[in-house]
Amino acid sequence: MTKKQLKNKIQNTMIKKGLTLAIAALLMISSSFAQKKAKTVTFTGTVKFRDPTNKYPIYLGQYVGEGFSRTFKALDSTKLDANNKFSFKVPADKPDFYDVQVLYSDYLTFWADKDNIHVNLRGIDTAKMPVKNPPYIYMENTTANNDLINDVNLARYLNYQSSIAVGQEQYQASLAKEPKWIKYMENGFDQVDSDMEYRVKYLIHKYKDQPAVLYALDFLNPEKHQQYILSTLDYITKKHPNLTQAKKRKQGILAELAQAAKIANGQKAPDFAYPDVTGKKWGPKDFKGKYLIIDFWASWCGPCRQEIPHLKEVYKKYKDKGLEILAVSVDAKEADWKNAMAEEKMIWPQINAKESKPVMASYLFNGIPYLVVVDKEGNIIEKNLRGESLDAKLKEIFGM
Repeated sequence: MTKKQLKNKIQNTMIKKGLTLAIAALLMISSSFAQKKAKTVTFTGTVKFRDPTNKYPIYLGQYVGEGFSRTFKALDSTKLDANNKFSFKVPADKPDFYDVQVLYSDYLTFWADKDNIHVNLRGIDTAKMPVKNPPYIYMENTTANNDLINDVNLARYLNYQSSIAVGQEQYQASLAKEPKWIKYMENGFDQVDSDMEYRVKYLIHKYKDQPAVLYALDFLNPEKHQQYILSTLDYITKKHPNLTQAKKRKQGILAELAQAAKIANGQKAPDFAYPDVTGKKWGPKDFKGKYLIIDFWASWCGPCRQEIPHLKEVYKKYKDKGLEILAVSVDAKEADWKNAMAEEKMIWPQINAKESKPVMASYLFNGIPYLVVVDKEGNIIEKNLRGESLDAKLKEIFGM
């Protein structure tokens, strides 16, 4: 090999090594850039009353599925530190809704995009008699999307408090047997619901360009506000073409509307079968030939239990005319259901739907009490009745 050939070989080798090193360097830079590009936000919280047993975790997760098939999927968990604080790093490359569940006592949804959120929570309830009355939780350090969630949650909280107040006043009016007071309060829940709808629609209009407007739409009845919801979904999808959550939500709502058509007045009541305390299963088909009130309730539901004295009066008045009642508890804990039955002393069939999602999906309700009136052939006469509205319908049926 000549000196010139040797020199060329050495140069070629150096060039190849140089290229190899350059490529390696570029790959390292690219990898480093990719790692830096991964976007996260932080969610931190301070809890006032910690779990004394320290056994309850704090979960970060998401709800997956649509409609009544939605379930919570935990993605991460942690526990309180010595200062009663916790934190999560949340992926934000693809903005989405996430949920935090704290000690099985506080629950919160947020939009992970750009906000490093902080919340102050009560934690484990220290009251001697804990009450199912979710508190309002304010998220700090928020911008538009989570501002929307804050505002909707406040409207939701005030709506719940107003509903409790209406239920209590209706109950007191019934005890006083004052006709004018009873008449004045008979539309109390409708007024509260109308107020909530007005507030939610205002917030949807105010934040109409924000992806988190999907959260607000959850608080409108798809059957009642069908066109409004679908047009809002079409608008936000056009505004954010990559927002797959909006497209899935529309699919879910259309499926709910199809189910709503199946349970319209005059349609066959969806059948189900759940056990009573003896293990015997009951469902609507067991009452063929009778008019039937299906009462969906739970031990922890104040308005449900306030309706029971009224149902006793209804049962006494119309039983001999062919009316029956089937009480369907959605209590997850059987002991709570049994204790409530012992306290209320209802004499009609009582069953427990511990796994209540299927029947709630088939009848399309997510709030209780929810009463359905069924005719002798098993067809739905009317849904979501109670108090005066139930009395009026039964008077129409039985003529008395």
